[in-house]
Amino acid sequence: MDEQEIIDTNKSDNVNENFDLEDNNLLQEDNAAVEEIPRNLDITQADMNERKFMDMRRWFSMARPQHPKSCGISSLTSCWNYLYSTLGVGNHRPISTEEALEVLGFKPPYKNVDFGSFTGNDTLVQWFALLNKYFKVKGQAKIAWKLHGKTRTLGIDKNQALDNLITGLKTTNKAYIYHCWNHYFCPIGFEKTPVHPYDAYKKFSEIEVFDAWIIIGEVSKCYPVFHVKKWDDIATDIDCAFPKFFNIRKSELGIQEKTSKAFTEGSKQGGNLHCLIEFESLQE
Repeated sequence: MDEQEIIDTNKSDNVNENFDLEDNNLLQEDNAAVEEIPRNLDITQADMNERKFMDMRRWFSMARPQHPKSCGISSLTSCWNYLYSTLGVGNHRPISTEEALEVLGFKPPYKNVDFGSFTGNDTLVQWFALLNKYFKVKGQAKIAWKLHGKTRTLGIDKNQALDNLITGLKTTNKAYIYHCWNHYFCPIGFEKTPVHPYDAYKKFSEIEVFDAWIIIGEVSKCYPVFHVKKWDDIATDIDCAFPKFFNIRKSELGIQEKTSKAFTEGSKQGGNLHCLIEFESLQE
């Protein structure tokens, strides 16, 4: 018996950590059975672009890697460069995260700056305005979707928020930051995946049921370049309230729960700062 076999025998018989999620398809009834194999497909790149979309210029604009705990300003620099610089869709020269920090009053070295202690959702909105004023460009920013707290967005449900995000990502005048568990990063694309295999090459208008996935650009070098997360999981994160929380970068852990009194019965109970922030260029 080799080492791997010894390790495997020490695990519970009821737990298979290498279980392939695709195996779930073998356990589910196929309600999309068809009589004919799809042939003579006429779907085009333009058709597929309706449900698979990522503007590469958003990726080019990502400020990666970040400084320690600078995810907020690094993500903001990413959005600004996409909207206004030649890395993205604008005419301005690209700016660095360090240049943005200098405009905002922060001098190097940045190694020991505790950005997390003063960077918040409203801070990023304000910093966007300050950068625009300094570089003489026009724009506006707002909380696009937030379900808890003072700046929660009333009248926007999970489905409307997804529609708004997808529509915005397909334009060239909007960019986004997602505030998640102890982190900020940038949604830059999406895929609406058909549930049924026979729909893989159908046009968007011909498909009834999708799973929505969001492609998120990562500013931290400690994680992969992209995260691709189910919209349902992002919605779960934004809708959680302390003591419950959801870490989207470790979504396999599911909904977790804080146990300290500050979260179970104190001032933080029922709170959640997680949200989507929208940045819009108003350049003519």
